[in-house]
Amino acid sequence: MNSHLIFIAAIFASPPLLQAEEKRTEDWDAKPTPLKGDYQVYGGTLSEMRPPSRIDRKVAFMFTGALAKELFDRIGPDAKLSCSDAQDYRERNRQDLSCTHTKAQGYVCYFGLDVTTGKSTRGSIC
Repeated sequence: MNSHLIFIAAIFASPPLLQAEEKRTEDWDAKPTPLKGDYQVYGGTLSEMRPPSRIDRKVAFMFTGALAKELFDRIGPDAKLSCSDAQDYRERNRQDLSCTHTKAQGYVCYFGLDVTTGKSTRGSIC
């Protein structure tokens, strides 16, 4: 009997949580948001770039700001092996997406695209 009361109490306690979720959904407007960052078009590899060609064209993207922070927060945890051993350097990776954080640079994310295949690639190297 007590478990039924707890279940009913949980149901009545849920509306504030649902209302909070609805409020966040209402704030979402589906409008595009400008990105801060840059890109680099190249052929070859990131470590041995050459001019892009019709059959070998890749794009490396780097972006900063709110999106980089959000992605950094969502793809954690920090990498056990990272590109730097600096005290304030943090790195997180998920497949071809890599995000870093330092006090000097803030949040920065990298990813790449192989234009000829449409597949993602790494956007940075150590």
